Formats: sequence, structure tokens, C-alpha cells
Amino acid sequence: METPRCPEVVRERISRVGSEHLSCALIFDREFSRDEISRFYSMASDDPPAAADFEITGRIIRYDCPEADEAKWRLRVEIFLVKSFRQGPKQRPTEADARSRMGMRPLYR
Repeated sequence: METPRCPEVVRERISRVGSEHLSCALIFDREFSRDEISRFYSMASDDPPAAADFEITGRIIRYDCPEADEAKWRLRVEIFLVKSFRQGPKQRPTEADARSRMGMRPLYR
């Protein structure tokens, strides 16, 4: 099974919300699947912004940030995307896998 390629940004919209606050939207070349969205939101982060600070709908990722930190937030989106696509879809282990990992013999031969 081929791993899906990471979507690419085709357009970017930035609007000034307040004196020093921006609302940004990144529009991608395709929509995100449910698995891709769940992998994106499962990314851990020690410092802000976290994955939950971004909103994914269809093929758009939106976020609100301070104007001074816009580059940091944009970079964090890119990092989360690359990491979530590098990780690939999680494969659910079968019962046989669990038994063999524990050193037990298979139930059926």
C-alpha cells in the first residue's frame, strides 16, 4: 500500500484581526482524509502552538496568532504535517502478533 503524499499549500490568506493579531488560512491542493486529520491532531508539542490550536476543514487549515509569531505558527503547521505523514497510518496488531510478542504459541497452526 502506497503512503499518501503530503498535501501542498496552493494559496495562503492572511487577515489582520486586531492591532497585533492575524487570522491565517492555508489552502491545500487536496482535502485531508479522516486518518490524516487524526494523525495531525495526535502530534505532541511541549510549547505553543499545539496541534489543537489549528482548525482543519476540508482542504483548509486555519489559525489565529499574534503578528510577531506568524512565522513560528506557519512553521509549526509544516512540522506537524511532515511528522504526521512520515508516521503513516497505524496498523492494528492482530491477535497472533500480540501472542507472538508475548512469547506464546499461536492458537491455530
